[in-house]
Amino acid sequence: MAAVPYQSSADTAERLIAEAMRQGTSHLTTGLDEPPGTFLRIGGRDLLNFGTCGYLALEQDERIQRGAVDAIARFGMQFSVSRSYVASGLNLELEELLGEMYEGHPVLVYSSTSLCHISVLPALLGAGDHAVLDQQVHFSVQTAAQLVRHQGVELAMVRHGDLDALRRRLRRSQASGERVWYLIDGVYSMFGDVAPVEELARLMEEYPALHLYVDDAHGMSWYGRHGTGYVFERLGRRLGGRVVLVTTLAKGFGTIGGVAVFPTGEAYEKVRINGGPLMYSHPLPPPMLGAAIASARIHLSARIGELQAELAERREYCNGLLAAAGLPVVSDPRTPVYYLGLGEPEVSYAMVRRMLDEGFYVNQSSFPVVPLKKSGLRFTLTRHVGRDHIRALVEALAHHLPRALHETGRTTADVRSAFGRMLPGAGPEPAPEAGAAATRAG
Repeated sequence: MAAVPYQSSADTAERLIAEAMRQGTSHLTTGLDEPPGTFLRIGGRDLLNFGTCGYLALEQDERIQRGAVDAIARFGMQFSVSRSYVASGLNLELEELLGEMYEGHPVLVYSSTSLCHISVLPALLGAGDHAVLDQQVHFSVQTAAQLVRHQGVELAMVRHGDLDALRRRLRRSQASGERVWYLIDGVYSMFGDVAPVEELARLMEEYPALHLYVDDAHGMSWYGRHGTGYVFERLGRRLGGRVVLVTTLAKGFGTIGGVAVFPTGEAYEKVRINGGPLMYSHPLPPPMLGAAIASARIHLSARIGELQAELAERREYCNGLLAAAGLPVVSDPRTPVYYLGLGEPEVSYAMVRRMLDEGFYVNQSSFPVVPLKKSGLRFTLTRHVGRDHIRALVEALAHHLPRALHETGRTTADVRSAFGRMLPGAGPEPAPEAGAAATRAG
């Protein structure tokens, strides 16, 4: 099986992050005078917001804000007791609503998606299992996976999207009967591409050993009936018996928290009883539970489809402008996460710095969140921005890209070489990069 290192070079990562901070493209701070929305106030300037993940702008919805305020008035600021002792009635109400969204699948809610992974993976994986991690699976999944290594689970990491490596592992498992868990994202938050759900479903039919563990945080809310996300919808709104789905309330949903959706009652009970953080960490506080309940009710109403349609219209408009401009977009046009492939880190610093100076907040992405020579500019679309904002962004990208390449002594040929088949017409995939990153943020 083709594998890549687990740990990125700490020295390289530290150097690159320090350089991004020096150039003013990373570790920025917003002002306190107004909430983030269409603009982010950074350094005393209002920048058009193309870098946050509130895809449907629900964080500013009055019903959700009112839900938080009402819960504070009724229940106070916290419910400080382990769920293994007492579960909040608000917590159970939220899980019931989420279960309705997910067609009756049992659901557990956590105060964060990271705690969700730390709870679920060690409870469900055990000695003799194999965990195969996609190179770009979220860093929170990678962190939680290290816990199961101590339980006798064999870990391997494969290059992003390498299903041939997964097949080789599955063939070896046929004789032994070992379970193989493939740990992936539904929508990858850096490159903005999607999991090959249909192909994985066929693999599950062929190989009974295959189990999927999917983090679909970036697919939540903007996609699917009731906003249940990319993977759940593409699976036909059923998890079968061998798919565990984890998602978040902290992006499109407009609130905060992590969610685990289980294929069976047995898997749910294993985690409910033995899922570490459910015993030793605090649950979501009442105001966030009240807000999440209000958001769940929006998701169960016809309004969610209207919000999705509004974002889809913006996305289609943006896709058309990007294609016309001939920009090196490597992301999937179906998602609101966009990635312009730039290659070397210094090109991404120059490009993002230029965009910030032009009045656009976008994200600079380089090692360790993506492989070293696949640095780029990431931006997201939300309902906070309209057509005029999107057109201005694409025009600025098209204007500054050749200048950023010239400034750093690079060319469009360098970009094509770095991204290979990720860019249409770029030719064969280049040789694997040594020390490619195994982490991802977002």
